[in-house]
Amino acid sequence: MGGRISRWPSVWLFAASLFAYSSELSPLAAQEPGEDTETLRVTLHVRDADTNDPLMGALIELAGQPRRYVTGVGGQVSFELPPGHYTFTAHKGGYATLRGDFRVVYQGNLAVTMHELGDVDTGIPGRLLVRVAEFGSGRLIEGAAVSISGGERRLTDAEGWVDFSDLGGPVAEVTVQVFGYETRTEPISLHEGRTTVVEVAMAIDAVVLAPLEVEVESGFLERQGVYWRIDRGWPDKLLTREELIDKSVPRLADAFRSLAGVRVDYWGPFAFLITHTGCPIPVFLDGRQLGNDVGGLNFVVGLNIDDIPADEVELAEYYEPGRVPARFVKPSVDNCGAVLLWSRERAGKG
Repeated sequence: MGGRISRWPSVWLFAASLFAYSSELSPLAAQEPGEDTETLRVTLHVRDADTNDPLMGALIELAGQPRRYVTGVGGQVSFELPPGHYTFTAHKGGYATLRGDFRVVYQGNLAVTMHELGDVDTGIPGRLLVRVAEFGSGRLIEGAAVSISGGERRLTDAEGWVDFSDLGGPVAEVTVQVFGYETRTEPISLHEGRTTVVEVAMAIDAVVLAPLEVEVESGFLERQGVYWRIDRGWPDKLLTREELIDKSVPRLADAFRSLAGVRVDYWGPFAFLITHTGCPIPVFLDGRQLGNDVGGLNFVVGLNIDDIPADEVELAEYYEPGRVPARFVKPSVDNCGAVLLWSRERAGKG
């Protein structure tokens, strides 16, 4: 109880984002140059994505630069470059080709990892494999929304993969969206007669926000990360106790009917929330999902959302598909969004 959490302005990333063929990038480690510096020394470190071993003999090309570079025993090579934006391509036998870009602002290091082709079947024509990872850390992202212009939209699995098939034409425009990251849209050239494998490194969204203070009124909600998420604008919709009481006519599930993309349906006496495409939306009370699966619907028997009086709920968070906090995403289950209910009793308001 008591205390405050303050939002601080986010810091802009200067290392560039990318669409890359099986790659992850780390931002340049910065050291500000002198005012009279015309060129800056950038050292590229190339490593195996799985073993972290340095890769010797990787061929590096910089767009607009006639010279080619080859990594040495330590898997590194250095460039003297004026400040600006650069696109590079890295080739090495047995590894997926890596393409990316970076912005030179300071002297420093650029870490790049390359993935071995391994057992990926690249012989399937018209197929596109997209893998989504976090820029810099290389952390694979589950639940990222990947769509193709004029086509379907899918969510990445626990390994960050999504698969599209029967694609026609030489180019597919791919858009990747994940809450908390900058949206990426890029044209991807498809390999004729075989599979195209693309890895997307997502840069953390660096939107500068005005400072905001959130009063921490409940130690339980603070420990559950509720204030932290609200402070950063994560929930797609917040429903206060007053709104829940006003809209829950006649039952609590009805309070969510007004949310875009949400419907209320019933399995016998049990109410449950689904998307307009029929995807069941998990409901959590004080951090625990209600009940057990029914008929493979990911709907739960036991405590029913309509068994909970609206005036006993302090707050509700709603998250659209692809934007659910990781701890509330169930492995091997479609990410259909989530509703997080927080009781007045646990919040210390009862």
